[in-house]
Amino acid sequence: MRQKCYLGVDLGGTQLRMAAVDSSGQLMTEVQSLPTGRAFAAAGFGAGLKILLKQMEAALGDTQIGALGIGTPGVIVDDTISQSDNLPELNGCNLRDLAVAATSLPVSLENDANCFALAEGRFGAGHGARIICGITLGTGIGCGVVINGKIHRGAHCGAGEVYRIPLRGKHLEYFLAGAGVVRGYEGGRGARTSSDEPLTAALVADWARNGDQAAQAAWSEFANDLHFACECIISLVDPEVIVIGGSLARAADLFQPEIDRRMEGRPTRIALAELGTAAGVIGAAALNFE
Repeated sequence: MRQKCYLGVDLGGTQLRMAAVDSSGQLMTEVQSLPTGRAFAAAGFGAGLKILLKQMEAALGDTQIGALGIGTPGVIVDDTISQSDNLPELNGCNLRDLAVAATSLPVSLENDANCFALAEGRFGAGHGARIICGITLGTGIGCGVVINGKIHRGAHCGAGEVYRIPLRGKHLEYFLAGAGVVRGYEGGRGARTSSDEPLTAALVADWARNGDQAAQAAWSEFANDLHFACECIISLVDPEVIVIGGSLARAADLFQPEIDRRMEGRPTRIALAELGTAAGVIGAAALNFE
């Protein structure tokens, strides 16, 4: 009998990523990627899937591909994407139809934070929990809810869309994202920039570890706002565990101690993601496991 796998696709504001995954959540190939960006549109999505699929087929040999799962930012209703600020040219597109046309595979489609929560709930830091929430921190903030192993989408497919929670006259995502860390640093009168090196959250993290007070203050404010987000989630969902991942989780040493201090004695556990950057593709593939 031929070995079977599932393809997982993680569509993001900077990359389109794909890997093959087996039914136990293990990667069967390396994660391959292509660049995206704000101008990335339907034609690029279809062409990118074809390129990555050929790479998967070459790596897999005789292994049978069962189906394709896609995780994408934004709200998904009837396989159509909306409210995706980082991929505006795809808003209004039926991504499932585009993917089927490009790959001729059965396709499942889901919000990327939901895929993250599904992966960490089944195979990562949330394994064994009945109710988990997964927070992704990066270009934006996402949140997925998984109850009894199933993604909870809500009445209008908007469950977990914490990015729009009002905070200090803005939306939560204004503060809990990479650009928010940079704004916090600049607002604290930090000025360690150079003409050839763009200011990023990763740089602000490096400077904070090296004693820069404005950078440390930016991450302290980030911890305050992340604690607020966790409290909102706990009040509404009461999960056993909140798993935190995404690119900003690499700076967990700068915010997790404060979160742990504030959450001490609370029944909800706060955990860092265990699946790393592969969580998105693993969760997308897992959409087709059952």
